[in-house]
Amino acid sequence: MKNFKLIFAIISLLVIMSCSDDPTSIRNDLISVIDSTGYSGCFVMYNLNKDQTTFINLNRARRQFSPASTFKIPNSLIAIETQAVSSVNDTIRYNGIEKPIADWNRDHDLLSAFKYSVVWYYQDIANRIGDSTMKFWLDTLVDYGTMIRPGVINQFWLDGSLVISAEQQVRFLTKLYNDELPFKKSTMDTVKHMMRYEGNPEYTLYGKTGLGLKQNIGWFVGWIEKSNNTYIFATNIETKDSLDSKFIDTRISLAKKLLNKLQVIN
Repeated sequence: MKNFKLIFAIISLLVIMSCSDDPTSIRNDLISVIDSTGYSGCFVMYNLNKDQTTFINLNRARRQFSPASTFKIPNSLIAIETQAVSSVNDTIRYNGIEKPIADWNRDHDLLSAFKYSVVWYYQDIANRIGDSTMKFWLDTLVDYGTMIRPGVINQFWLDGSLVISAEQQVRFLTKLYNDELPFKKSTMDTVKHMMRYEGNPEYTLYGKTGLGLKQNIGWFVGWIEKSNNTYIFATNIETKDSLDSKFIDTRISLAKKLLNKLQVIN
């Protein structure tokens, strides 16, 4: 009997250990948190220490959508690496044509254009990069989505030509965080610094938002850096109505709520 109890205990321990090492965690119990916002969506999080990816709504997490302004992350990397911008302080003059967002109606450098998600600035630097160079880098970034049709150089990340899933966003950001992308370390360090969103004694949040007008989708992607671990995430939501202020705010508030439910932040 003692031997049986010992064998049973060992088997139980092995089962527990194998479960804890599972590289994938499906948390369908948290889909209700997304549904409570009134929007459909998904959330993916990679735990760096555990080497484990958590999915909330796996099917949607593997569907591809326009990256919208989250493409400003690779666009910035390419622009810096190819010297399409001379530095983060490379200023482009506002052309005086009124834009739909007040913060866009002024001169911008790379830092401010990233912070305020200034589409016209990034369209200008995409034109500077050019078709062949942009294609080279997109082909080099093998995990960064799929180009489903020939893209206009200053529109492809907005018009649905390029699509990416939440799962792919997390893979890409993990490589950026780990300095595993095919750019100089200084280039990656600069963009990571640009992504710093907010900080407090508990954690530092790095991120980038995006709004896809063609599909009525919203993104918030990035990572939470704590003293003992890093959690890389992608939030994707969709509305059947307009992209109003509630929808815009929900991208970030939902990400934080889910990170709280997953015991990453308080």
